[in-house]
Amino acid sequence: MLKRDRLESMLREITDDEFAAIWKKTYGCLPEGDRAELARDFVAEQYDKELDGCIALAESLLTHAPKLSTKKPVNKWLPPR
Repeated sequence: MLKRDRLESMLREITDDEFAAIWKKTYGCLPEGDRAELARDFVAEQYDKELDGCIALAESLLTHAPKLSTKKPVNKWLPPR
């Protein structure tokens, strides 16, 4: 049960486009309906042996999300400090 809960929470964190891509890869069509319900249904329909692969995919999407830079952008027209 822990894997299913983990996957469901991860599916809620990824973007709508990423969720749609996972859904389309699995079912061959784009999802229609409430995102929370779709995530719950998706998790419930996965076999135990498929959960690890789904979790790995969702983790890769979450860890490869674009990160905001904390450094100030450098203006190439100004002399370096």
